[in-house]
Amino acid sequence: MTGRSGGGQAANTAFALARWGLPVALVGRLGADDDGDFLLNGLAGVDCHLQRQGASGRAYILVDQEGERTILVAPNTNDLLAWSDLPLYLIQEARFLHLTSFVGEQPLKVQIALAHQLTDGPHVSLDPGELYSRRGRSSLAPLLARLETLLVTETEWQLLGGEAFSWPDWAPQTVILKLGAQGARLISPTGIIEAPTETDVTVVDTVGAGDVFAAGWLAAQLAGLDPRATLRLANRMAAASLAGYGRQGYPDRAFLLQQLDALT
Repeated sequence: MTGRSGGGQAANTAFALARWGLPVALVGRLGADDDGDFLLNGLAGVDCHLQRQGASGRAYILVDQEGERTILVAPNTNDLLAWSDLPLYLIQEARFLHLTSFVGEQPLKVQIALAHQLTDGPHVSLDPGELYSRRGRSSLAPLLARLETLLVTETEWQLLGGEAFSWPDWAPQTVILKLGAQGARLISPTGIIEAPTETDVTVVDTVGAGDVFAAGWLAAQLAGLDPRATLRLANRMAAASLAGYGRQGYPDRAFLLQQLDALT
C-alpha cells in the first residue's frame, strides 16, 4: 500500500499541537510547488511562517509489517534555510521554541545563531533525530549549550555519548529519553524519573510517534504539569498516535483534555 502524507519533525509536532487547540507557529521553508501546496493545506490551525522557494523536501518512508520504518530524505529547499527566513519578533515572544533536525550544514548554523541570540526569550528544546545525533556531540555542542531540554531516543543518546542512567555535564538541564514501548525517562542533575507506558495499543505505524511525544511534552509544559505527569502525558499522546497511518492516528483535543483531567 502506498500513501501521501504531510510530515517532517517540526510540522508533525505543530500539527498535533494545533489539532489539540493549542496556539503554535511553524517557521522554516517550503517549496513553491504542488507538494508545497499539499503540505500547507495539511497544516490547518498552524500559524505558518514559511518562505516558499524551489522544490519541497520529501521523505520516502517504507513501513514493514511491525510498523517499523526506513526513511529516505530529499531535503531540497529545507537545506537553504537562512537567517533572513526567521521572523525574529515572533520567535522572541514565544514561550517555547522547539528545534528539529535538517540534513545540511547551513540550517544548523542558523539554529545555533538563533539559540545564542535568544538570551532572554523562549524555553529552547531540541529533538535532534538521528540526522543530528550522527554528527556527533562536538558538532552540536554550541547548540546543546543553549538548550533547556533535549529529547532523544536511546540510540540518539548513545550516539551523542550519553549513558542510560546518568546526566553528563555537557548536557542540557533536562534530558528526556524516548524509550518506545518502555515509556520515557527524564535525566537531570537532580536525579532520574521513570515513566513506563500505561496503555496497550495495536501498532499500525510508528512514523511521527516521537513528534507527537514532543507535542505532548510541550502541551504538558503549557499546562504546568510536574515532570512525572509531563512524561506520562507525552507517553499517552504518542501511544495513541500509533493506531493509524501518518497523521490520521493523532489523538484529538478531547483525548488531550481527558488525559489532563486524569493527571491533575
